[in-house]
Amino acid sequence: MELHTLSLPQDMTLLHLPEQRFRTVRVTGVFAVPLRQEDAAAYAVLPGLLTRRCRRLPTTAALSRRLEELYGASVEAGVNRLGQWQVLRFSISFLCKAYTLNKEDLTEDCTRLLLGMLFDPALEEDVFPQTDFEQEKRCLLERLQAEINDKRRYACHQCEALLGPEDALSVNPLGTPQTVEALTPVEAAAARERLLSTARIHWLCQGVEDVSALTQAIHNRFAGLAFRKAVSLQADVAFTVKESQRTDEMDVQQAKLVLGYRVAVTEPDDQVMAARLMCSLWGGCPSSLLFRHVREEQSLCYYCAASYDRFHGVVLVDSGVQTENVPLVKQEVQRQLEAIRHGEFSDEELEAARLYLIQHFTSLDDTPAGRESYYVGQTVYDNYLTPDAFAGRMLAVTREDVCRAAQLTHLDSTYLLRPVEEVSV
Repeated sequence: MELHTLSLPQDMTLLHLPEQRFRTVRVTGVFAVPLRQEDAAAYAVLPGLLTRRCRRLPTTAALSRRLEELYGASVEAGVNRLGQWQVLRFSISFLCKAYTLNKEDLTEDCTRLLLGMLFDPALEEDVFPQTDFEQEKRCLLERLQAEINDKRRYACHQCEALLGPEDALSVNPLGTPQTVEALTPVEAAAARERLLSTARIHWLCQGVEDVSALTQAIHNRFAGLAFRKAVSLQADVAFTVKESQRTDEMDVQQAKLVLGYRVAVTEPDDQVMAARLMCSLWGGCPSSLLFRHVREEQSLCYYCAASYDRFHGVVLVDSGVQTENVPLVKQEVQRQLEAIRHGEFSDEELEAARLYLIQHFTSLDDTPAGRESYYVGQTVYDNYLTPDAFAGRMLAVTREDVCRAAQLTHLDSTYLLRPVEEVSV
């Protein structure tokens, strides 16, 4: 697949994917700011606030009518963490001109609509309307509560906090219930100003052959800013293995054990592909060693999986267990890591793990939203690989590379969430 990267004024870039494989076009603005506890909530509330309405379309009904006029265009927004960055995404999807009644090109109109939401929100005395603001705060609080209710996800977050208590790894990009409750409309409005003037901004355009109108619309909007300079971060990838441990109690039926491993391989290291394959072989796919040996053969847990954060150099191995089985699970997880370190796995197991990764990432190219997710994850280092190129690099990873990645992996933190009535182990 063809892709182009263009440098835009005001410290911005555009990733252009001209191929028209879908009936819709998608334009996305990716705004990255340093992820910090003190202002994560202020940024997290913005995607919802900015896409409710704008000055030109001051009600949700007016915005809906305008989107319908644009052949049912849709606006989406969200926030997540990528390494040290809190990333806000604003997207608009619309019909490509081959399918409009009179072959109209909607790119310019839709881009202007998206930019209007960012630059001309519906403010009252320079702050967001109180009703909108309170509704979005409530939505954030509900999402945070949902994360707490999802005990598997909650346990993983707690282990991340153990791994990097002073690092962005421990910061939730949605904020905390306390910081969201304390947030004010003035702080949210100030966060929007900082976002436009300091964020690292990447634009992603899918399915448009000529992006000149799009780039001109972006340039015109940002040219009006009094000052803009993109913030930079120097990632600190050094670490010391701490062997931290923590046990919490909650009203749960099943204990959650999360083992946090440090891996001396992070982006943009060439060994990231090997670490990905090592994690897939270990516990990241249905045919993994952890799934087969720990769950299926020994029945030590209800689930056991591994996930690799290539930005922080972290692997989380999380499992649902009976508390009495925790020592055995820890022992067996480590034993399977040792097996990889010494090359004690079959070629068939390695190839199954490799094929799983290749199929997963190439399948993201099947939808505009999947493409967006795939390429947004690469904006941190402006180093773009197509899914086909990803597959080629993954195929080049050798057995020795996988063993070496396992040798660079060490247990750092152990988190256990157990039922309140059980005796500590």
